[in-house]
Amino acid sequence: MNNEYEPTSPSPEHELSHGEQFTLDLDRVNAVIESMLSNDSTDPAELKEAWAVRAVLAEEFVGSLEPTSENPTLRARVQFDIMVDKAILFEKTGDQLRYLEDLDAAEEFAYNENLIEVTESLTEELDEKIAELGTSPSEIIMKLRRHIDFANRDYLRELLADGMTYEDFLGNVYGMILEEGGDPDEVLGQLGLTE
Repeated sequence: MNNEYEPTSPSPEHELSHGEQFTLDLDRVNAVIESMLSNDSTDPAELKEAWAVRAVLAEEFVGSLEPTSENPTLRARVQFDIMVDKAILFEKTGDQLRYLEDLDAAEEFAYNENLIEVTESLTEELDEKIAELGTSPSEIIMKLRRHIDFANRDYLRELLADGMTYEDFLGNVYGMILEEGGDPDEVLGQLGLTE
């Protein structure tokens, strides 16, 4: 592996705190990933490796944190911040849809961890940005976030990546909305789509 991903050593005159060291290392890995995402000729295997390094770095840092009675949600809040930080990498490189998908995942995480104040502000931001999306299947999945739960939306993304046809996509969407107690005809009509 290229040593530009290796954690840095603090300078002898300044011993970094654990959090400062993590931030420095994460910033370095993020810079490499951002550069790779911006380059059309990036080797996918190298990009995957860089993401893996970032994930391990984040996992180790979050695992090292000790929540206290004063701050019982410390790990969840830091994990949330790391997820949003990842989303911002996609925004910086112009991948608005992936940015929104990762914010959607962060919102789901915050909701499940009962981080109410961040969930509310993130929900507002997502609603505003999603309203501007078009009607490609990936964009439709984002627009369905109030009608289909996160796990089913993630499953739809997997099916699309596996080559699902548009007609099958709409059929799956229809069934999922129905399964979750919604009116598929009304929801699809609001999006300008028909099954």
